[in-house]
Amino acid sequence: MRSRTPLVALVTAGFIALAGLPVGVAVGVGWLRLPHVQPPGAPQTDAVSGVGAWTLLALFYLVWMSGLGVLLVWLFDRIGHHWQYHERSARPTKRARRRARATLRHVSAEEQAVREAQRRREEREARRRRDRERDEAWRRGPDGRGGG
Repeated sequence: MRSRTPLVALVTAGFIALAGLPVGVAVGVGWLRLPHVQPPGAPQTDAVSGVGAWTLLALFYLVWMSGLGVLLVWLFDRIGHHWQYHERSARPTKRARRRARATLRHVSAEEQAVREAQRRREEREARRRRDRERDEAWRRGPDGRGGG
């Protein structure tokens, strides 16, 4: 499988190069003329191909790309490269999705309960600490020496 990878890449690169060949030939030979980029306000040039030439190129491209597609499939078949789409795993049944959702909700509720219990525990400890400090201050008395 690994030894075919460079060959597959070469065939693909060749396919891409051959896909652009008709436009390169048509422009190179002079059958099609592309407009030159002009600054805004410059006069129009008449060195542009007509609609008929572009239509013929488009029709030729339909045949050309179909032929290249057949050639690409044939070449891949000859080198043993058989493309297959990736089959995803089957979607879980409605019951399985519902159970998974219920499980997640249950775990979330448990985590929420633990957080809530921790928050209440911290509030209770803070309240007890304040009460102890208040009681200690009361025992010390107003002058802070005790004997209240």
